[in-house]
Amino acid sequence: MSLNFCILSSGSSGNCSVIWTDKTAILVDLGCSSKYLTENLDILGISPQKLEAVMITHAHMDHISASGFNFIAKNNIPICTHENVLKDISKKYGDKIEKCTSMMFSKNLEFKDLAIESFDVHHKDRNISKTLGFAFFHSLNKRQYKIGYVTDTGKICDEIIANLINSNILVIESNYNLTMLESSFRPHNNKTWILSDNGHLSNEDAAMAVCKIKEMSKKEDSLKYVFLAHISRHHNTLELALKTAGEIFSQNNINDIKLFAAKRKQKSPTIRIK
Repeated sequence: MSLNFCILSSGSSGNCSVIWTDKTAILVDLGCSSKYLTENLDILGISPQKLEAVMITHAHMDHISASGFNFIAKNNIPICTHENVLKDISKKYGDKIEKCTSMMFSKNLEFKDLAIESFDVHHKDRNISKTLGFAFFHSLNKRQYKIGYVTDTGKICDEIIANLINSNILVIESNYNLTMLESSFRPHNNKTWILSDNGHLSNEDAAMAVCKIKEMSKKEDSLKYVFLAHISRHHNTLELALKTAGEIFSQNNINDIKLFAAKRKQKSPTIRIK
């Protein structure tokens, strides 16, 4: 018996993670190509037939791609998300979504021995009206384990923190370094949006949020594994995200977190809790 987690890809070119137990498996977002997804699931020993759903955070193409639609349509895997996210997806992809099974939910959902709670995060623009964060729960050896998942948000508010407390595995966006963003080629209006409360999260803000979640978490092994996700290739680096988080953790006397930086088009180490 085990709870398993792996980020298959993270960044503006595509986001996708997989969570699986002995009884079920789900994907979180589907911004990768069908070929890439099939190859990496095969490496993990997960057949498409075991996948019961794809949980979609929001409708940006790096989280639900046209090729991803082909994968779920071919394998008859349902899309699961909030009604408003589904509407955003429909506006973008039209008839593609009509070829797929859709499951709408307001907050909670279960697939066999995996329970899911969703919550709102702060990431919007003219094309998306809603973005979700998730918390995944699995009971193992008379203990409940939790995976907290927030890949796109312009700020971390008290409500988001409340939903991430006591996560054993935490995925949190660490998108940009302010100096690199300000000096990048991005247009002024895009930089302004990234910096806004509905844009993305900086390295410093992500690390400080982890510190606060860690401080408020009381269960054993809380925040044992932390993945810094959605790291920009234009205004950040893996090394800088890790360095910033490490320094802030040290300043707050946190030294028991196994820290990872999720990569673009390269799967992360698999975390297995058993």
